[in-house]
Amino acid sequence: MPADTGVESLVEEAVDTLRTFELTEYEAKSFVALMRLREGTAKEVSDVADVPRARIYDSMDTLQDRGLVSVQESKPRRFRAVSPREAVDLVERECQDRLDRLGTVLPRLGSPEQSSSAGDVWTMEGEAAVAERLATLIGTADEEVLLSVAVEALLADDVVEAITDAADRGVDVVVGSPGEPIRNRLDGIDGVDVVETWTWWESFPIQPGAVTSVVMIDGDALLVSADGATDLPGVRKHRAIWTDSADAPVVGLMRPLLATAITGATA
Repeated sequence: MPADTGVESLVEEAVDTLRTFELTEYEAKSFVALMRLREGTAKEVSDVADVPRARIYDSMDTLQDRGLVSVQESKPRRFRAVSPREAVDLVERECQDRLDRLGTVLPRLGSPEQSSSAGDVWTMEGEAAVAERLATLIGTADEEVLLSVAVEALLADDVVEAITDAADRGVDVVVGSPGEPIRNRLDGIDGVDVVETWTWWESFPIQPGAVTSVVMIDGDALLVSADGATDLPGVRKHRAIWTDSADAPVVGLMRPLLATAITGATA
């Protein structure tokens, strides 16, 4: 019984995941059932998938069109699933094609004359969103990255990758933190100057409500995030303001403070 329960759990997970790639419930169930059989008739697939046999043929037609299933025109017709690796590769190529197309279309939607108003400042919430914006801003750096971070969760893999790439491009990268674990994670990256700084903090881990990160890119773009309380006990949320405009007054205010807080710590 435990083994059956485990298999059914895997089947459900596979079906749910496939549905996120634009397969209907019947199509996803049929494909997973055929994957378990490797090949079979509509009746066999129907019995394993718990899908009406009349819907199996429609599902198989769609799966064949997407390259996931081969059909043998025998009596009765037989169906064969591609290997798991082939299935993943096919779906991955479909997704990449769509992303490539989106990357072509989206830049063409805005007028070349459009630009952000001078000094625009934006707000955002959420740990993942803040980390993603940090990585994006660091990825635009041409000359200098000044980053101060006090929460390990904000130093996500894509942020570390963006820091590494910036250093590889010859960008001057200085990272300050009150946390030894954070500094240790970045210490081995060539071209990145890692320093200890306590400008915005009295302790590590930091106190609730404190600044969690500050980054400035090329003296122009700026992001400042802080730890904020939520209505749920023990649950906190990162909130950030950011701008990619050097005309925003906050940029002029933060540049000397951040430079002193981080680069001054190297002296």
